Amino acid sequence: MLGDVLAILSSTPEKVRREIRDLPPRQMRTRPPPNKWSIQEILAHLDDVEEVGMRARVAAMIEQHEPTLSPFDQEARAVEMEYRKKDSLASLAHLTRQRHANVRWLRTLRPGQLRRRGVHESVGEITAGEMIHEWAFHDLGHLKQILEVKRYALWPRIGNLRAFYRMS
Repeated sequence: MLGDVLAILSSTPEKVRREIRDLPPRQMRTRPPPNKWSIQEILAHLDDVEEVGMRARVAAMIEQHEPTLSPFDQEARAVEMEYRKKDSLASLAHLTRQRHANVRWLRTLRPGQLRRRGVHESVGEITAGEMIHEWAFHDLGHLKQILEVKRYALWPRIGNLRAFYRMS
């Protein structure tokens, strides 16, 4: 199963690149509804969380005896790190470099290391393997979110056909 997870992690930057390739800067900055992130913010988040939210936690579990893992408040972090001001293409480029190095590192981990544990302050005991699976799950959620932003851009242009769809 870890092979599938590493395939997801390896392919995410290119999938994102394909989805945003032809988008104008204005669409990258537009929040679909005001309470949802723009693509620019999603990319800044993916870049930011790559090291501090994902790799650092896995590394802590591998290197320490049952470390305590703090929650990651992504909304507070978005404000603190000013995701709305980040350059989308620079975020994607940095994420791509980090991800390449992280996948290479993840491939070196042995089964015993994947069973090492940490204690997450919000959810309790987790393993390094579970955290790696969550990393891929997180990627897919944000890929879906990027597609939703693109859907919202089309919504006003489908006229009466909106009756067939629900936008949340």
